[in-house]
Amino acid sequence: METCKSPRKVLHAAHALAEACLKSRRSKFSRKDYTDSQLFACLVLREHQKKSYRGVVALLQDCPHWCADIGLKKVPDHNTLCQAARRLLTPGLMERMLETSLQAAEELLRQRKKSVARKH
Repeated sequence: METCKSPRKVLHAAHALAEACLKSRRSKFSRKDYTDSQLFACLVLREHQKKSYRGVVALLQDCPHWCADIGLKKVPDHNTLCQAARRLLTPGLMERMLETSLQAAEELLRQRKKSVARKH
């Protein structure tokens, strides 16, 4: 099993997964400061780094290039992240994301097997 120690890579992967599984906005009345994909990526980074909501906000403020990588113009407030966690981290959504990531992993394995077969 491969793991990743790079917080930046984890942030990118979580954002890409969320882009594949989530709508870009949850409501036409939303302020549109952040997409759900961006908030999800911040929440995954929080778990990866074992931080509190305030801790991940401080980390993102110290790394503005990470924010720019996922299109964040400003760092979300800790309350915004807390509310997003309640809304986004539901069993149905997590199951859908797990299925999407498994499909991507299966495709990657198929590609690797093909490249290994070509070399031999």
